[in-house]
Amino acid sequence: MSLRRDFSPFADRFGWPRLAGRHPLAIGHRGASGHATENTLAAFARASALGAEMWELDTQLSRDGVCMVSHDDHLLRVFGIDARISELTADAIQSLPGAAVPRFEEVAALAREVGAGLYVELKAAGTGRLAWDELARHGQRFAALGSFNTAFVRELRDAYCPYPLSVLVRVGADPHAAGDTCGADMLHLCWESAGARPQDLVTEDLLARAFAANREIVLWHEERPPIIADLLELPVLGICSDRPDLLKPKSPAIGG
Repeated sequence: MSLRRDFSPFADRFGWPRLAGRHPLAIGHRGASGHATENTLAAFARASALGAEMWELDTQLSRDGVCMVSHDDHLLRVFGIDARISELTADAIQSLPGAAVPRFEEVAALAREVGAGLYVELKAAGTGRLAWDELARHGQRFAALGSFNTAFVRELRDAYCPYPLSVLVRVGADPHAAGDTCGADMLHLCWESAGARPQDLVTEDLLARAFAANREIVLWHEERPPIIADLLELPVLGICSDRPDLLKPKSPAIGG
């Protein structure tokens, strides 16, 4: 593919660090969820230790209006606990034995400590503004907010959110139409289930059209090395993975 992309204007526009030579960015999907329990502080710390520049995370809302980090509202799948975040206070959630559900502010603080970016997927209404406010309170610029729900993204765009906004797009949906609907700065293609070679769907025409609209591309979470090898050659902003170590070059063996 002949397209090339200079990401420095995007970084300058949103106050992100310039990471020349490190694109696509390695984005730890729910942290390093292939190595540790997803969306936990341990998973996020592990992602950075494995070379991830950013952490993808999901937001839910507690009963008392605290932004919590969890993909699911229900805690059964991840922690084996029959309880819902939306029905409990933040303190009650964090007091449940075995429920390592962090508050967004805790994840943001850890990201500041280790220099990681946050790629925030909004699952619950109202969490976009809460995440934005928490980031802004600390001058934390290396972050993006997005959702499958175009209304969540549009709400932030209409409020003049200063962070880059991403719309997540499922297989079969038109990413450009989704981007236009909500005014997104980034198209996140969630196409990991699109057959044996989902990379073939990321065509030169798709990229050129996105770039003409001044939009960057982020790709799905991928753990298959042959596909990752192809994705790393694409002019995209970032790639998600449960195993961000797979997105980083291997060090040569000693004596090899």
